[in-house]
Amino acid sequence: MFVSHQQYEIAVPPNLAQPGSQHWRMVELPLHAPWFLLSVEVVDPDVAGHSMMRTLCIAWEHDLAEILRSLDTARVKGIVCMMPAWQSPTGQWSSRDICEVWHFRSASGQHVTLRDLAGNSFDCGLIPEHVEPVKLELLLRVFPRQVAEQSQKQAKARRSHRVGGDVKADA
Repeated sequence: MFVSHQQYEIAVPPNLAQPGSQHWRMVELPLHAPWFLLSVEVVDPDVAGHSMMRTLCIAWEHDLAEILRSLDTARVKGIVCMMPAWQSPTGQWSSRDICEVWHFRSASGQHVTLRDLAGNSFDCGLIPEHVEPVKLELLLRVFPRQVAEQSQKQAKARRSHRVGGDVKADA
């Protein structure tokens, strides 16, 4: 869960803000538990070939699973799990890039398991003692190398520089 206070709210011009949204320059984490950064490409339906990256801060692994179910997973560009100090070898907050998200469900409950780029699987919450049958669902598999290569190609295609006062796009 993220907490903020009124003195940290930012006034955003109405034409730049979504209706009903609030903008904060600072949030607090009162609970030292893993949380997630989910980066998703959002395509502009009005402008062909135009998109932007949107990054969501997600406090719970079950919310992550729910959001992934609602997305076109081809638009997911990356997930980072922020690990609290007590779960980190450094004793400080650290991050793990996630390449797979699995959802386990049985009559006794559900939980989410993640796999990082090193191939290590881990859980972020309480795990019920599952009873058979256990339904496993792969919610997302991201191939970071392909994502990185695609992003580099897109960045190169958009890169521009000034030549004689004019803006020219690189070929």
